[in-house]
Amino acid sequence: MVVSKITRAFIIAAVALFMCGCGSEHSDDPSMAAAEAARHYYDCLSKGQYAEYVSGLYKPDSIPDSYRSQLELNAEMFMEQQQKEHGGIKKVRIYNCKADTARRIANAFLTIDYGNGSSEEVVVPMVKAGSRWLMK
Repeated sequence: MVVSKITRAFIIAAVALFMCGCGSEHSDDPSMAAAEAARHYYDCLSKGQYAEYVSGLYKPDSIPDSYRSQLELNAEMFMEQQQKEHGGIKKVRIYNCKADTARRIANAFLTIDYGNGSSEEVVVPMVKAGSRWLMK
């Protein structure tokens, strides 16, 4: 009887440890920073923070303010279309990330959950510029 209580306690502890580990499977992976950045930019897009979304685009050269304004307007029109077709974006989740840290590039795989209950997986190419991951 004592052995079974010890065994049971060990099994419960092992299951609890396993469950905690599952939630943080990517936290030790430095390449996941690219996926976190992509999710952040898509979250900004879904919240109507178009200037913040556009600031996440990789632009090796500075762009004129008029072009930046056009990019922000395009993002706004895209979100209006998503609202009409899918009930808007309700949640953005990281599915996976494949990075080549030596070349400073990554592909962030995101799942977008829409207001109408549907979802879509998208690939967001990323490039590391300085210390920031930006959308390519």
